[in-house]
Amino acid sequence: MPETETDKVIAPIFGISRLRMGTDGSGVTTLVTFMGCLLKCRYCLNEKCHEPIFKSESNTPRDGILLLSPQTLYNRIKIDNIYFCATGGGVCFGGGEPALQWKFIKAFRAICGDKWKITIETCLHYPEDIIRELSAVVDYWIIDVKSLDPEIFEKYTEVPSIHLSRSLEVLRNIVDSEKVTIKIPLIPKFNSENDVKQSFIRMKDNGFRNIKRVKYIIRPLKK
Repeated sequence: MPETETDKVIAPIFGISRLRMGTDGSGVTTLVTFMGCLLKCRYCLNEKCHEPIFKSESNTPRDGILLLSPQTLYNRIKIDNIYFCATGGGVCFGGGEPALQWKFIKAFRAICGDKWKITIETCLHYPEDIIRELSAVVDYWIIDVKSLDPEIFEKYTEVPSIHLSRSLEVLRNIVDSEKVTIKIPLIPKFNSENDVKQSFIRMKDNGFRNIKRVKYIIRPLKK
């Protein structure tokens, strides 16, 4: 068969985790994790996402990394279609930062149709145009804001918080608040209980309703 435009959308993936419940949205879910992230979080849970994709001086992916098209990914996970449909589950795209692969996610939606729920777990640290593109295909958003305080955000992520405030505003205006969960983390050695409380209040005042307090696990700080 001739190659389609969808076949040309290839993304680097380092994890496909099946039959998950209660952590990545409703129902039985498969978590798909992409390589790549704009942040450099000090306690990064998936540090692999920052590693080089290819082996030195070659086009061969490094061990544990898959280069997949949306159709190939669909073929791999459709084995759980009956569980997705019976429980209202589907696929959660994580990472890394999955929104960087927004073209892949849109192409995947075109293949799986409306029968699967698509969730994205994201930090919203990217231009608002990407949010608008994804709003048409993503059913549920899990937002890890890191910190609403610019100084704390930059200290923890090692990048300025140039997009977060505007991205939250755009998301609030174009996505139903019932389709969004905001995670506000207590980050040991970086913020305080009071910081979390103030962020919680700000999110409530900005119209978000599903807000969760979480606590990061201390990991060896990257140099």
